[in-house]
Amino acid sequence: MNKCGVMCAVAGLALAVTAMPALHAQRGFGEGFGRGEGFGGFHGQVTTGAPFSATRTITHTQTLTDGTTITHTEVIKEARDSQGRIFTQTLPSATGGSSGGPGPRHNMVRIFDPVSRTAITYSPESKQANVLHLPEAGQFHGQRGPEGAMAEGLMRGHGNLPAPTTESLGSKTINGITADGTRTTRVIPAGAQGNDKPITITHESWVSSDLKIEVMRVDTDPRNGTTTMELTGISRDEPAAALFQAPAGFTVNERTVGAPNGRGFEPGPSGINPQPLIP
Repeated sequence: MNKCGVMCAVAGLALAVTAMPALHAQRGFGEGFGRGEGFGGFHGQVTTGAPFSATRTITHTQTLTDGTTITHTEVIKEARDSQGRIFTQTLPSATGGSSGGPGPRHNMVRIFDPVSRTAITYSPESKQANVLHLPEAGQFHGQRGPEGAMAEGLMRGHGNLPAPTTESLGSKTINGITADGTRTTRVIPAGAQGNDKPITITHESWVSSDLKIEVMRVDTDPRNGTTTMELTGISRDEPAAALFQAPAGFTVNERTVGAPNGRGFEPGPSGINPQPLIP
């Protein structure tokens, strides 16, 4: 497999084992909170029996000192079936991604299948799919949920900054889904980073306990702007099984993780050379 194919496969593994939207790197927290766990994150924890499909929209807005407003928007189609298989499709963006960069210019699909232990990545335009065969579940690193990961991120690597505070916001219905909200606030004291006034950074998260997904999020940092995420068009119907496979007619490049620690690769069941997918 060529170098690009290997890198895409590695990206698929990272998606499956560590942090899926780290599909979408969070802005707005910086040294106040750390980079966080991204939006729509997969944290090594498989959720079964709670199928859904939806559109996740991430918007980053920054206002410059002269009043100019810069806005970047990223749109991701998502789905999860009852077996815990996850599909995400990051759509092309004219304004750039939520990280403030140029953003994706092509469709990119990522699939994690805990049933067959595969991570699939492909661009619909390329007509090629990269399939990475993953280790047995017991060889993954320890699992952690979104709440634990976030708490770890909040408390890690911030020197002598005061600990953040968290408050409950109760429950409300967001786009037809009941969600529980929390707001975490960190204050950077005056003088801690050359600032003449305190800097207040907030992280507001609304999570559905039924679907076990974050349906809304608002991150505000005066130094970088505001990043919002909202899940819309939420359907609780079972997604089509074909959504979690490489499309028929695509050339498939397969690799297998070659060592228990996840380092190195060996040819997949179809070998190194691209193999046509049998419809």
